[in-house]
Amino acid sequence: MKLIIFFGLIVFSLLSSLKFGRNDLKNNKKPVLAIIKALLMNIVILGLGSIWWFLTETDGISQGIGVMIYFGSIVGISLIDMVFIYIWNGLARTD
Repeated sequence: MKLIIFFGLIVFSLLSSLKFGRNDLKNNKKPVLAIIKALLMNIVILGLGSIWWFLTETDGISQGIGVMIYFGSIVGISLIDMVFIYIWNGLARTD
């Protein structure tokens, strides 16, 4: 069950930051601000997930690997957010 929550938080962070960034871009028309807000949302969700994993996991190796996976997910999701928002911004301008 913990693994489902562990990987579920990564998927939840990806989907929520993409949706939040898209909605923010639609309302404000500022891609950099939308990326920053999506990045902060991503960091908060996965940062809290890292704290949860570190406190609930008993093995030191598992704690370290789990936190490193979350850190890698933050970086990966941030890159996905940047590409998605810039592409979405480009598509919105051609309409």
